Amino acid sequence: MRHLDTESLGMLIAIVDTGGFTAAAERVGRTQSAVSARIAQLEESLGVRLLERSRRGISLTETGERLVAHARRLLAYESEALADLKGGTPEGSVRLGMPDDYVDAYFTPTIARFAAAYPRVEISIRSDLSKNIEPEVERGHIDVALFTRDLSRPTGELLKREKMLWLAARGHRPERNSPLPLALFPTGCRVRPHIANTLDKAGLSWRVACTSSSQGGIHAVVETGLCLTALPECATPSDWRRLGPAEGLPPLPDAEIALLLSPTASAAARRLADMLRAALATPSVVEAA
Repeated sequence: MRHLDTESLGMLIAIVDTGGFTAAAERVGRTQSAVSARIAQLEESLGVRLLERSRRGISLTETGERLVAHARRLLAYESEALADLKGGTPEGSVRLGMPDDYVDAYFTPTIARFAAAYPRVEISIRSDLSKNIEPEVERGHIDVALFTRDLSRPTGELLKREKMLWLAARGHRPERNSPLPLALFPTGCRVRPHIANTLDKAGLSWRVACTSSSQGGIHAVVETGLCLTALPECATPSDWRRLGPAEGLPPLPDAEIALLLSPTASAAARRLADMLRAALATPSVVEAA
């Protein structure tokens, strides 16, 4: 095989991003059988298996993961070339969605660079729970989404595995209380069940002392010393205490940060997505939500 069929690659990406053949077929405007046939032809042409099918759903093989990474770049280059041939600098608007706890770490350093490069593009941002943001991309209400993956049904392009930390305000010891008083995002937060399961498996009693839909609300409550919380490392205030085994707290599973791009994304939206990829790949940015 000397050339890759970009249409088939687009179908493969759609399967990965939507989690199945039916949703992928709807995205690309083809029948499910047509998408299945094209993927089978692609696997046959390459002489490798790209997808594994099981009761839990569809997942990429190791070779499939490598191909999807190449495919995203190839299709991005193709889109960039077409946009360039049409001439002009991207303009219009881009709708971005992401959870509140990723805004400072990834959106804030990105927006300045993007605005300087594309001054005629207007960006609107929606901060919400990942479970609410993700389907909005499929509905066409959001162009670019940065979100926390559902580990039981991973979708989108995995950009980073983010370490989750137990945290408390400096000078306070809420971890000494029993049950542990927690400040958490509302029910529906994709990390919240993992926090609960981790504590339950460790045999620790706990209670939700405060719920807030905003990172600012979580910060305010933790600062009082009444609660501890768990946040991604990228959203950790530098002056907070990081807790762990020494305080009797078990390690938390990593959060997976993924990117979703609307199937009708404009050149401006694709360029914003490229900048977000770069932001998550830059250690200095991450070390700094």
